[in-house]
Amino acid sequence: MNSPFRNTWELYTGRFERILLLMLLTTLPLLILHSFATNYIYAVTPSFDPLYSFADIYYGFLTVLLFIYAQVPYIRFVYNEHYDSERSLRDSIYQFVVNGFTIFVFATLIAFTSIVGFSLFILPGFILLALTMPIPYISIFDKKSVWKAYKEGIRIGKKHFIKLFLLLIFTGFLEMIVGVFITAQIFTITNSFAAQIITQIVLNLIYYPFIIMLLSSFMIKWREEQEVLETREDTEVA
Repeated sequence: MNSPFRNTWELYTGRFERILLLMLLTTLPLLILHSFATNYIYAVTPSFDPLYSFADIYYGFLTVLLFIYAQVPYIRFVYNEHYDSERSLRDSIYQFVVNGFTIFVFATLIAFTSIVGFSLFILPGFILLALTMPIPYISIFDKKSVWKAYKEGIRIGKKHFIKLFLLLIFTGFLEMIVGVFITAQIFTITNSFAAQIITQIVLNLIYYPFIIMLLSSFMIKWREEQEVLETREDTEVA
């Protein structure tokens, strides 16, 4: 894979009807769950400071957890399309429903530890996410548990840490800026809270799959480069 961005764009636009089905069947229910859960949390959690609330911690935890877990079908879809696998859409949904449990457990652990990092100095949370980000990708690529993909995932995370770190920072801030801009435009039209929620869900529904597919393309490229490097080293030793 020579150009992950071009590959992602061509796949996103060329297979959009399949990706839309993945959005509706997997991502949309999670976004709705996230919206209802976080609004309920803010409603029932007492706030002792106008700028900070314990609800912010719960919101961050749930956001990171679902961010990691919801990647599963898109990771598998990009992998299947790259290697010309048959029934790529069906297999992507199957992996999400059947083999996503270990990813969910892993996401819970990473969400908890990263939120602790975010709560302390912010940067430790991003560092942990960047280091562990490749693990679910290797797990879904090879259809094995995250615990068996841990070593290879961490190795890729260390080697490409700066790229992953900057990519997380950039995409996070880009989504925040676009979200604030669109929300401001919605406020000029209506004060309806439902309209704001629906707009945010639609934005995430369009933006999130592209980012995960882009990350999947990068992971495939980095893994292929690593395999070529290891083959050369083995050849030289032999």
